[in-house]
Amino acid sequence: MSDHADVSDKNIENFIASAIANACRQVHVQSDGYCLFCDEPVAFGLLFCNKECRDDFEKEQRTLKIAGR
Repeated sequence: MSDHADVSDKNIENFIASAIANACRQVHVQSDGYCLFCDEPVAFGLLFCNKECRDDFEKEQRTLKIAGR
């Protein structure tokens, strides 16, 4: 029978494995001079033209993640 330390170790291992898997699934994008959401030109190094596009993009990504896409 396992003791509390064994159970805690297993929980920590599961948490770390989950965090690593989540980090590997994240998409890393680089700026190409256009807003990722609406394709409007943006300043060098920016991903979005404004906070609304950023928020809409993040909402869309969460929805796709929930849908499993």
